[in-house]
Amino acid sequence: MSIPSNEDILALLAQLDDAIADALESEFLDFKPSLGPKEDLKVACEYAVCFANAAGGVVVFGVADKQRGRAQAIVGTHGHDVDVFKRGIYDSTRPGIEAEVLELSVPEGTGKLLIVRVPEGQQKPYGTAAGLFKQRVGKNCMPLDRVAFQRAQVASAALDWSGAPAQGVALSDLDPLQLERARQVLRSKAPSSGLLDLPDLEFLQGLEAVRDGVVTHTGVLLFARREVLARCCPQAQFHYVLHDSETTVARNDIDRLPLLEAVERMEQVFVGPLNPEREIELGLFKLRIPQYPIEGVREAVLNALTHRDYLNPGEILVRHSAQELVVTSPGGFVAGITPENILRHEAVPRNRTLANALVKLRLVESSGIGRRRIFRSALVYGKRRPQYQTDGYTVTLRLFNRETHSTVAQVAARLDAAGAAVSLDHLLVLDALVGQSFMDVGEAAQVLQLPRDDARAVLEAMCAAPLNLLERKGHTSAATFHLSKGVATVIKGKAAYTRTRGLNPVRYAELVREYLSDHQRIDNAQLRELLGLGDSPSAQVQASRFFKKWCSPEGFLNKHSAQGKPYYTLR
Repeated sequence: MSIPSNEDILALLAQLDDAIADALESEFLDFKPSLGPKEDLKVACEYAVCFANAAGGVVVFGVADKQRGRAQAIVGTHGHDVDVFKRGIYDSTRPGIEAEVLELSVPEGTGKLLIVRVPEGQQKPYGTAAGLFKQRVGKNCMPLDRVAFQRAQVASAALDWSGAPAQGVALSDLDPLQLERARQVLRSKAPSSGLLDLPDLEFLQGLEAVRDGVVTHTGVLLFARREVLARCCPQAQFHYVLHDSETTVARNDIDRLPLLEAVERMEQVFVGPLNPEREIELGLFKLRIPQYPIEGVREAVLNALTHRDYLNPGEILVRHSAQELVVTSPGGFVAGITPENILRHEAVPRNRTLANALVKLRLVESSGIGRRRIFRSALVYGKRRPQYQTDGYTVTLRLFNRETHSTVAQVAARLDAAGAAVSLDHLLVLDALVGQSFMDVGEAAQVLQLPRDDARAVLEAMCAAPLNLLERKGHTSAATFHLSKGVATVIKGKAAYTRTRGLNPVRYAELVREYLSDHQRIDNAQLRELLGLGDSPSAQVQASRFFKKWCSPEGFLNKHSAQGKPYYTLR
């Protein structure tokens, strides 16, 4: 189910002769009688908060929810100013909720209903100016309980659990060995850091592991003795599973470890025989390609430990097989981050104090660079693009062993050796073009998670020296980009480049004529297969453009349709 449209609402109203409005309500929809603009605004603010803290919804004013019969139930509204109503909702909620407010015409009552449509909020939790916090649960608006309220605050980064005092934990509960481990980490990465010169207590205070003599949750996660960690933060559980086949498990390790030790344990796993390498000959030297690049594994584990929801009792789970490495952490993405913008969205740390401590230890970046490092570490070796997923309660990152094409790694290595550094943006485009013949600027913008102008600049730079990775077809906004001859020959072979670059529209037409002489009809998918264009959106558009040209008065095709799907025959 989803937030009802106006058409959905009208369809439900048509059922009121056989049902009461209350029976037609859902987790996304509520009907309310109108009590006048002032009272309706008060109710609207409550429901705006209720829906924004859940998955969004609509409240319809002007319908008596307990009255049977359409004419009796639909009484309508009177005297509402839509703009004033919308502004009133925004001004009376915290953070301000931008609801859609409109009037819907009906034949009954006053002839109009007031519709208040609220999207799911991105800055949860929401409350009224009077301090009321509610959330939609089924068909009811229920008060947010203390735990749910805290979790909503954590999810929006409004509450920093990691900086709060850890109840019942003393300085003596911190492990000197973990403190020395932190110093060693910092010493290896920033030997001139002033933190290294501080005595232990000041070192802890500099990391905000201790504030005003009180140990914070950050201090527990980084430095607590294991028995203290288990008592104070039992949710800080790390679960590693090694699959030696689809149905059998070789290792099943469950433990609670201070954060730095947990990262170290994972690094030890992936620098040994459980993460084998293979070699590729590159002229006078060899390129070693690991199953899972250690840089990406380290960042994946650090991200999970740093940004998980510690109010959630769930554990961090790492599943390791020869096919993929899957890291799952409790808690959805933090305010505004999605799989579609994860490469560009600024870092919004759920646990600010913990994240800041790890930045000071030089283990993580404060700007979201770690996420981009995960992607680059995979793509530079020709691996499949990493995949983020979320169900709102967990975040799952998949790293794949399978290479899309190992020759991408060869191209990247040779350019690096020549001093032409290959960026993540370049690798993202190359990765996309392994599976298709060309791309346009719009598709590149999606792949790169960039505005169109920025995506175009990336493509143009890849066409120029010293990279020379791409070639451009066309000089208009409809220009397409494909692999250059040298790169295409390495990655796909000579024939693929010839298909992409060498064939011209005249030859395309000849191929279509030959195809139709044998098969009588052709559609978009068949044309793309014939010409080797691939299945990308830009390829589909390009094929449609060919058909449009060939169906013109000067063309040679006729257009037909079967079950709404076009196909073409020789004229």
